[in-house]
Amino acid sequence: MSTTSSSGRPTTVTVSFIIWLVVVLVNILQGIVSLVSGNSSASTAQSVGTAPLVGTAIFAFILAVVEVIIVFRMRDGRNWARIVLLIVAILQVIGVAGVGALSGGNAFGWIGGVAVVVATILMFVGGANAYFRRR
Repeated sequence: MSTTSSSGRPTTVTVSFIIWLVVVLVNILQGIVSLVSGNSSASTAQSVGTAPLVGTAIFAFILAVVEVIIVFRMRDGRNWARIVLLIVAILQVIGVAGVGALSGGNAFGWIGGVAVVVATILMFVGGANAYFRRR
C-alpha cells in the first residue's frame, strides 16, 4: 500500500475515511429500516408508542449527519476530528460488546464494530500522525 495519495494524504487516512463513510451510511440505512418496520406494524392504539421511535430516528439521523461532517474533517487532516472519531469508535465498540452480547448479538453490529476498529487504527498508523500534525 502506498504511503500517500496524489493529494498528499496518506493512504491509510483515505481508507479510514471510506470505511467511516460506509459505516455511517449503513447505520443510516439500518435506522431507516428500523423506523419503517416499527411504523408499519403499529395500529392506531399503538401510535402513541411510536412517537419515541420517530424521535429517536430523527435524533440518530442528525447525529449521522454530524458524524459525516466530522469524517470529512478527519479526511482533511483535522486532528480534533480524529480524536472525536476515536471517542465515537470507543463508544460504538462498548455498545456492540455490551448491548450486542446481552441481546444475543447482531451480525451487522459486530461487523460495523470491527470496521470502526479498523478505521480507527488506520487513522493512527503509517504517515497519518505526521499528516495530522502538519495540519
